[in-house]
Amino acid sequence: MRGAGAHAGVMSTLQYKAIDPGRLDAMRSRGADEFGNPWQRRAAEGWEPLRCCLRTAREGEDIALISYSPWPQPWRTPWAEAGPVFVCHNRCEGYRTPWQYPPGLRGRFSLLSPFGHTGARAYQHITFVEPGDDPGKAVETVMEQPDVAYLHVRSATAQCFTFEVRPA
Repeated sequence: MRGAGAHAGVMSTLQYKAIDPGRLDAMRSRGADEFGNPWQRRAAEGWEPLRCCLRTAREGEDIALISYSPWPQPWRTPWAEAGPVFVCHNRCEGYRTPWQYPPGLRGRFSLLSPFGHTGARAYQHITFVEPGDDPGKAVETVMEQPDVAYLHVRSATAQCFTFEVRPA
């Protein structure tokens, strides 16, 4: 299985998914996130992980801090939760290489939060990834479990949603 690494010319069996651009466009048009918080421009300090294009913001770049849930509203699951995430203030190109673990988000403390085929959290497969670990290999290992349908990668320090991983 080549889920995480996706070597040149080899397609992955996994898909690394940024926040849906259509959802972000709707928020930008409304001038507010899905929870009613104003869509406000702020200058990046240069450390912020952007969930729309799965890279780290450049210092001075226009970004927005919004409240986001990977589960669309209305929520139909007790697992739904929302939290703060950084995105580009204006529409960006999105994540262009969904077959590979986002290179710009490696080297971070991450939490892999897997979900089973019924939508319940697969607690026995929760995995912490440290900066020196290979996060792609860790994702691949969790996704190889027969009782795991998909997973959310989250910040292990701030606990914020970063991106989703699903079978391709």
